[in-house]
Amino acid sequence: MPTDPLRIALVGAGGIGRAHRNAWSKVPGAQIVAVVDVDADRAQTMAADLGAQSFTDAAAMLPAVKPDAVDVCTPPAMHQAPVEAALAAGAHVICEKPLADTPTHAFAICEAAAASGKLLMTAFCHRFHPPVARLKELIDAGALGRIGMFRNRFAGPFKGIEDVWFSNPDISGGGCLMDTSVHSVDLFRFLVGEVKRAQGAGVLLNERLRPGVEDTAAMLLESKSGAIGVIEASWTLQGGVNVIEVYGTEGVAEVHYWDGFPSRYKTGTMDAWEPLPEEGDRFVGELTHFAQAIRGDAPLLVTGHDGLRAVEVIYEAYATFAW
Repeated sequence: MPTDPLRIALVGAGGIGRAHRNAWSKVPGAQIVAVVDVDADRAQTMAADLGAQSFTDAAAMLPAVKPDAVDVCTPPAMHQAPVEAALAAGAHVICEKPLADTPTHAFAICEAAAASGKLLMTAFCHRFHPPVARLKELIDAGALGRIGMFRNRFAGPFKGIEDVWFSNPDISGGGCLMDTSVHSVDLFRFLVGEVKRAQGAGVLLNERLRPGVEDTAAMLLESKSGAIGVIEASWTLQGGVNVIEVYGTEGVAEVHYWDGFPSRYKTGTMDAWEPLPEEGDRFVGELTHFAQAIRGDAPLLVTGHDGLRAVEVIYEAYATFAW
């Protein structure tokens, strides 16, 4: 007997919502049946293209559509209400990063998920990037030995940042660390281990941004196992090399993004570098996994707790800033 398609409601039809719409179209057995956006025209345009219903309010959509799962792609300060409403209505939820704009709000979301008994996944898509997934396998197999250092840089000019919500901490919860390095913190936890402590430093180079919002920053992390992590982010500096580097006692690995260099690894027993796989869409990978977890075909590998911890670590680093 064929399995009924998963009925997905997409909340937020902006840039990341469009990326999720495109990815859902490639997930077998899933169908977007509703689109919600505060901009009625934008919701209707996307919904019409999908043959879905359109709404301007998630609370009104839920009883009308009764989706199996809700994909929340709104700005961070607008996550809590639709996530909690969806969970209370009996839907599973995947929520874009960061899970919320503050640790308090992220904790409340996790509590709501626990009370509902439904799945809550934080959309940390980089875990599903093929070279990162392969690197995780190598680390777990001990191929790189004991991991001692981690470095990640995601940086490059964000044109027009001063005109969008990303630089408004009342909506985003912070600056470039919250926007970009929330992924980096999750990658550190995924590849290296739980964070024991975090420190940070940030500066404001773009004078058109409001004071107190970092557009360039760095973090120093220490894991419970004693490994060290260095994270760098910027919306203003030129990009250069965007990379994840992992150094172990027996090997080293590099995962490159957008910089023209190959992702690769090498151990002490190898004569030359070996490539890490590049083919595959990380958004399709994360949504495919979410669909599998809903059906009970796989355990959920990224949880609300992962989203909470990433926000907590970012705020711990913010507390050490010396503006």
